[in-house]
Amino acid sequence: MRLSLEQLTAFCAVANEKSFSAAARKLGKSQSAISIAVANLEIDLAVNLFDRSGRYPTITNHGRSLLRDAEAILRQCSSMESRANSLESELESQLTIAIGDTIPFQLLNSLLSQFSEKFPFVDLNILHYSSSYIQQLIEQEKASLAVMCTGEHYPQDIHFKRLGNIAFANVVHKDHALAKLAHVNFDDLNQYRQLIYSPLQDKLPTSEYLNGTNQWHMESYFALMNTLCTGLGWATIPKELISELHLKDQIIELQLTSYPHTELMVGVDLLWSSSVRLGQAGSWLRDALSVTVIK
Repeated sequence: MRLSLEQLTAFCAVANEKSFSAAARKLGKSQSAISIAVANLEIDLAVNLFDRSGRYPTITNHGRSLLRDAEAILRQCSSMESRANSLESELESQLTIAIGDTIPFQLLNSLLSQFSEKFPFVDLNILHYSSSYIQQLIEQEKASLAVMCTGEHYPQDIHFKRLGNIAFANVVHKDHALAKLAHVNFDDLNQYRQLIYSPLQDKLPTSEYLNGTNQWHMESYFALMNTLCTGLGWATIPKELISELHLKDQIIELQLTSYPHTELMVGVDLLWSSSVRLGQAGSWLRDALSVTVIK
């Protein structure tokens, strides 16, 4: 039996995309090439991986069991490529890193200072976008490294390392009516406008409860924080952001009766692609970030 990486890649893509045509678009191949690769894999394994009787292929129980093996093999190959890319690497002249706008910069300041001292002649290009767009930058190889809120699914060629969590708080401006309440319940919140950072709307663990009836959605924390400071509503924001923007005297954390001893936490991941060859500076920064603990 001789399995090919092309077959395994096609199998995983169809399983994740739940469609041969979608898998073909994702891999940049024709649908017939994907269908043939999966069919040949089924012949080699003597197992039906998908039920094709419906409009869309449905993975079988055998296929679901073998999918774990296929994904593990592809991860191992991706790791080998990444390790090979870092061997005998040269010092690059420029490095691009993308940092999610939810990630407080002060958490990375010390590390960036070390980078500056170790690689004084390497230009660092820092991109600052929402996490949903940052993952695309890594996939499209427009950034070598990324630090962002945890995504739902990463492709096989994208490596990630969990760095920790960011704590969120429900807050208002000190002059807002909610700031005058010692304890706040959901009915209290629903009387006032909720300011929502759209890219994280469904990622907060309590989003199904903290769902105001009057909502303003914003794609930028800069816009949200400015609106918050005018007293136009309440919001759920990273605690570190209050400190970073020097707003401790203006922003009040609400004491919710339903969560008296619970912090809202969102994971933070470091991302890089196995297909991007990191130089000395990129490899150093990736390894340094890998042991960084965000809490």
